[in-house]
Amino acid sequence: MIEYLSLILTIPLGLAFAKLTKDEKEIYSRVQYFPVILLGLAVLSAVFLTLDRAVGFSLMFMFLTTLVWSKA
Repeated sequence: MIEYLSLILTIPLGLAFAKLTKDEKEIYSRVQYFPVILLGLAVLSAVFLTLDRAVGFSLMFMFLTTLVWSKA
């Protein structure tokens, strides 16, 4: 049940992060900041979904939040 609540909160949380850090957007958009983080989270979530479901879901929600944050 907590997984569904976390999934519902990923998009608003990513948008809130983007709004809070809009002043720093030129700093973190110059460097390859988000692609490295997203790649690492995607690989780790795929690995941990097979090993431990709770950790895998947590990493997947972190991936989705970061993805929304980087696209906003």
